[in-house]
Amino acid sequence: MTTNDSDTNKHFYDLFKYTLNFSNPFKYTLNNNLQREKASNVIDEFEEYLKGISGKCLDIGCGPGDITKDMILPALDPNAVVIGIDISKNMIDYANKKYSVPKKLEYDVLDIQIKNLPTKYISEFDFIFSFNSLHWCNDIK
Repeated sequence: MTTNDSDTNKHFYDLFKYTLNFSNPFKYTLNNNLQREKASNVIDEFEEYLKGISGKCLDIGCGPGDITKDMILPALDPNAVVIGIDISKNMIDYANKKYSVPKKLEYDVLDIQIKNLPTKYISEFDFIFSFNSLHWCNDIK
């Protein structure tokens, strides 16, 4: 039996999904201390710069939305608007129910590896965040 990279990647993604409770966003938020710590370190390092960001921002791989709401949004200028995206519909449904803020923070399902981004995402953002997600991509172009 032979396997290709796609099969291997799917296996690791499925294992990761199971391990980190992608199917249960609430459980994920209870176990994402490492993700929160790493995001916090970056946000703290660039605190002064982030305070000046007042435009439209994107958080790629936002997961259940807790880091976006609790850490990214407060670090920005009060006029900033953030959209969190994730490949997992479960995560986005949870984020929209628990963490959305009208006219300030919303969440949407999007696989950033698609060849053609939806028009609403092309040249629309002043700043893009991505914590703990790009290393899962096979094609980061």
